[in-house]
Amino acid sequence: MSQRGWDPKKTVISGRRGSDANYDIRTPSSSHVNVRPSPSYYGRNFQNSAQGRSSSFAYGDIKEPKLPDPWVKAPQPYPEHVDKEYLAYKDAGQHLVAVRREYKIVDPTSVSGNQGSAMQILRQGEQLATDMVASANTVAASRSGFDHKYPTAYESPAKKKSHYDEAVKHINIARKYRNQREVIRDKINAPPRP
Repeated sequence: MSQRGWDPKKTVISGRRGSDANYDIRTPSSSHVNVRPSPSYYGRNFQNSAQGRSSSFAYGDIKEPKLPDPWVKAPQPYPEHVDKEYLAYKDAGQHLVAVRREYKIVDPTSVSGNQGSAMQILRQGEQLATDMVASANTVAASRSGFDHKYPTAYESPAKKKSHYDEAVKHINIARKYRNQREVIRDKINAPPRP
């Protein structure tokens, strides 16, 4: 008996006998057919999304999808759950437009001083700027998430790129209104002018 690779301190306990193993016995009538499954329209991080699971994005392990060549839009037409996710980010975009319109009407950055009605405008502007930041971040996250989950849900690669550019634009909008909120807060906290 060979002693190579043997460690006397380790023991192997097996509940099986040599003839007890369950083998995958193939016969001509039951052989495994090498059929390639149809490609999923979910991105690679969402292969198990029907069970509500996805791969983790926490440590940068985003798996880039394999895009079809030539391009094929899938799913076509959108199933109900995909349509709901699509409408969710569109609704978030409409909310952002409404908040932005109200913010421009209030125009808190043009207010000088922080006494009386000016303070009220500044407080309202601070709240609207906070809403703008949250709304813009929601739109960016929704668009980015939709793109990761359904990488082929667009008419063409150019449409996919414009979708990505919109997500980046909304990240920059959130940054802009975060800076404006800081300007408003500086005006609120400034010492009162006589």
